[in-house]
Amino acid sequence: MLFSTLSTALVFFAGSVTALPWPGQPTVYAPATDLSNLAKLFPQSALPAPTEQLKYVLLGIGTQNYTCATSDDSSVPGTTGALATLYDIGSNLNKDPMAKWKLGSIAPLALALSNAPKTLEFSLTSQGYQNVAGHHFFQMISGANTPVFSLDKLQIQPQPLAPVSKLNATDAPAAACPGNNGLPAVQWLYLKDTKGAAQGGIDSVYRVETAGGNKPATCKGMKPTWEVKYAAQYWIFGPKQ
Repeated sequence: MLFSTLSTALVFFAGSVTALPWPGQPTVYAPATDLSNLAKLFPQSALPAPTEQLKYVLLGIGTQNYTCATSDDSSVPGTTGALATLYDIGSNLNKDPMAKWKLGSIAPLALALSNAPKTLEFSLTSQGYQNVAGHHFFQMISGANTPVFSLDKLQIQPQPLAPVSKLNATDAPAAACPGNNGLPAVQWLYLKDTKGAAQGGIDSVYRVETAGGNKPATCKGMKPTWEVKYAAQYWIFGPKQ
């Protein structure tokens, strides 16, 4: 299924993920400030519709990280969150007449190439998606393991940063790209800053167009800690300007 998705994606792309710099790539770039064209293509689902201004559309490539207390079927996997590098895809897609048809293929292609870093790197660069905007990680904040989106690679002050909470979730579409483990893609999510801690003009995040990343139902045969590769789009919103 994964390779079938890859074949379909290659119809639209000349190639596709990690965070090594491409030779000659500038260390500083200016992301698009008007994503109004791309906002019209926001992926539809059971999640609440966005009401704020679209600020960034990013491709996250990384791992979902899981834990098991035992290695038998009496234990259900827990999670320590996720780690991902965030690539700016919105700046190019906003002016791409093929964006509508490309959106569903970007994350599956990235996941399929994630085991071949150089090929992934070349693919991102060939599509104009090589610019790293920041990172997604989990951090303990006030005693809670909190998802954080830090756009630490952007030369913007204050630095766009959003510690968020999950407000809504829905299963990925049945046709979503499964993981290398054969399991369905992780859910689509609506995340928002509920503590007033966000800065830099962003405060809510939608995880959509997911590929891979899911865990098995039980811990049978699993290690105490393990990772599952995934890719996803993160549509980041903030107050209208």
